[in-house]
Amino acid sequence: MQPDASLAQADVPTTPANTDAHDLDSVYRNLVHGVGHEHVTDDNVEELIRRAEADNHPVLAAELREWRSPCGDDSATPKRAS
Repeated sequence: MQPDASLAQADVPTTPANTDAHDLDSVYRNLVHGVGHEHVTDDNVEELIRRAEADNHPVLAAELREWRSPCGDDSATPKRAS
C-alpha cells in the first residue's frame, strides 16, 4: 500500500549549514527568510532589531524584541488600549 501523498511531510525551512553565526549579515539574511533564530544572541539582538526596523520588517523586529525580553513581553513596546 502506497502512503497517501496528502500526508507527506512538508518541506520545513532550515538554517543553511554555511551560516556564519558571527556575521551579522548572514544571521540577518536567514532571519528574513524565517530561519536562523538560534543565532540571535544578547550581543547581536539590538543591531538585528535596528536592521529589521530600517528594512521595514516590523514582524521580525517585534519577534526580536520579544526574544530580548526576559518574559517575552517587551516593556519598550507600546501597549494597545483594551
